[in-house]
Amino acid sequence: MGIKQIITLESDTVSEKTIRIPFEFTDLDSVPEGKLMDEYITITPLTVRSWFRVKPLLLAITPEDLQVIADIHTETFDPRIPEIMNKYDDVILTIVCIGLHNKKSDPPTWFRDTLKDNCTWEDLRILLNAILFRIGYNPFYKSIMTLKNMSPLSEAEIIAARRNLKSWTTR
Repeated sequence: MGIKQIITLESDTVSEKTIRIPFEFTDLDSVPEGKLMDEYITITPLTVRSWFRVKPLLLAITPEDLQVIADIHTETFDPRIPEIMNKYDDVILTIVCIGLHNKKSDPPTWFRDTLKDNCTWEDLRILLNAILFRIGYNPFYKSIMTLKNMSPLSEAEIIAARRNLKSWTTR
């Protein structure tokens, strides 16, 4: 992915632009009668309500595994991806459903079933990453990891330093 594409995607995220990903639904058995399926999957800016629903699901995935499946900027294929996707298949599908539905109500059962019938694990990974990108997860995660790698303090020392600062200011 080139710099221009990344800047465009970041601009779309910040400006809360809707993203449309071309997608062909071939198995429509789960779709209710009268419901039309588009040639695109649309990802709208994630609401705060949806973010609060997605956050605990993301925490169910170990940071190392999430880093592997969310790292779409590498040129080489990581052979661990299929295994990790399989390990968290239900969690990832739930995140994708909530992120695509993006409403107060739960995603309809037919919607989840339709995604199951039409998506490969690669499709789910792309949709997951699109949703993560829309909430600004990837830049945030990368900045935290960069700071953590550059910090001379460990996580415990940072917490201790913060508590020490509080005790210092209360004196």
